[in-house]
Amino acid sequence: MKELQKLLKENNIDYYIVPTDDDHQSEYVGNYYRVREFLSGFTGSAGTLVVGQDDAYLWTDGRYFIQAAKQLKDGIQLMKMAEPGVPTIEEFLVEHLNENSVLAFDPKVMTARFVIDLENAMDDSLELDPVDFTDQVWHDRPEKSHEKAFFYDTKYHGVDASIKLEDIRSYMDMNGCDAHLVSSLDDIAWIFNIRGNDIEYSPTVLAFALIEKDKAALYLQNGVYDDEMKDYYASIGVTIKDYDAIYEDVSKLEGTLLVDLNAINYALYESINCEIADGINPSQYFKSTKNEVEIANTKNAHLKDGVAVTRFMYWLKHNVGHVPMSEISVADKLEDYRREQDLFLEPSFATICAYGSNGAIIHYQATKESNATISNKGMLMIDSGGQYLDGTTDITRTFVLGDLSNEERHDFTLVAKSWLHLMYARFPHGMTGINLDTYARAPMWAEGKDFKHGTGHGVGHLLNVHEGPQGIRPKQRTGENAVFEAGMITSDEPGYYREGHYGIRHENELLCVEDGETEYGTFLRFEPLTYVPLDLDGIDTNMLTDEEKAMLNDYHQFVYEKIAPLLNDEEREWLSIYTREI
Repeated sequence: MKELQKLLKENNIDYYIVPTDDDHQSEYVGNYYRVREFLSGFTGSAGTLVVGQDDAYLWTDGRYFIQAAKQLKDGIQLMKMAEPGVPTIEEFLVEHLNENSVLAFDPKVMTARFVIDLENAMDDSLELDPVDFTDQVWHDRPEKSHEKAFFYDTKYHGVDASIKLEDIRSYMDMNGCDAHLVSSLDDIAWIFNIRGNDIEYSPTVLAFALIEKDKAALYLQNGVYDDEMKDYYASIGVTIKDYDAIYEDVSKLEGTLLVDLNAINYALYESINCEIADGINPSQYFKSTKNEVEIANTKNAHLKDGVAVTRFMYWLKHNVGHVPMSEISVADKLEDYRREQDLFLEPSFATICAYGSNGAIIHYQATKESNATISNKGMLMIDSGGQYLDGTTDITRTFVLGDLSNEERHDFTLVAKSWLHLMYARFPHGMTGINLDTYARAPMWAEGKDFKHGTGHGVGHLLNVHEGPQGIRPKQRTGENAVFEAGMITSDEPGYYREGHYGIRHENELLCVEDGETEYGTFLRFEPLTYVPLDLDGIDTNMLTDEEKAMLNDYHQFVYEKIAPLLNDEEREWLSIYTREI
């Protein structure tokens, strides 16, 4: 940090912004791009560092308040986003900068929309210095990933890339666009049916794409593709080009370019010389509604995942207090159960295995220093998932390991009520996540309680575990305002966190399906895709209404019917107890 601040003084730069992003505004980034983590010490997946010549600030959201407070290096002030009295990054910079100020950043990792909005807020009086200081301060920086890419077989997803390109070109025609620039890795992976290993947990390949009316180009690093891939893409009118050639090619475009300014970097934006049509990438909408092939495959992936997590739960319940356990060893054990399953590739995100008070840290990550010993008391929260060739999973269960206090049992049940209310929601077509969020939060709000994270996110198909354009949260977020449609897969994950004591979260993935027509239109509901029992050892049945008991009994019967045939006799008998009618 001191080395960077010295460079700022030498170059007369007032502030330097370091986002979490890579060149593609990805949620998770490779080691090469973890500059913010290197400078600040904070390892969470979301946050922006603003460094001044003598001061520094880190903005992050409610998931990471506790974690960031523990991890930030000395001299960095934590800015708790959306908390009273805490300015946004833009508001902070507007207040601290003037027409004589200089703001610097790496233009390849800074989102175009952020810079544009900041320039507008400053009336274009701010001097921008697009410069990357990283290599001058991070002397042993890892190299950029360039892992081998691979085709994603049509049997797992059902639609050839040529058809997806036709759909995108139809969208371009309807909106009067001559070309479409795509930078987001999940969109590129979906459009071109290509996957890779450049980002841990997200099976994508570092790439750009440019789609025009009669041709398309896929920009990849040298060595990540072979002749077979090159020949296939040529057969559908797609040319593979060098990764960095996108900047020059974009500069030569004429007509109107469709681009999402929230999803490209500022260097790309500065390279564009033609007219821009700013809008969400159409592939975000297309891929969010899963087709019949994807749904059949992901149900199979969730069945295997349900077997793995249920067997893990059986092991945990029978061994806690009898064999040594820690957060890290237990997370590894769960991964071992997943690795036994057919077509498993890797976790879909870093497993959150949080025992006792660590559970209050919403996105806690166990380290060698924090790795808690697990015993037969209290609660263990595990948020985990898997990437399978046939689908992506995400599940949270809070396991009861011993006696609970009345308060712990109350809150465990309260979160379960919230989880059930959303899972069994029925609603008319036209609703967005803001409408649906109240299903989950209403039981908690009734007690004056809440949780500082979204209730649900879209889930990709062998893609990002977090995706849009739908989401469930109390306040609208950019890119998450889509109406819910049949075929969308979304998580249901309310929680409650008591700092210094415990954390509770229950999570299923839900498939949106049609539920009949009435005089008021089409109605929708959710079908659970997650086949793992909720831990009945934490439930206070006196808190549940008859309707809520029926919901939980219905879900547990569903789980038993799906999972029991795939277990051995001892596991099956145990499962019948944990899915019993209450």
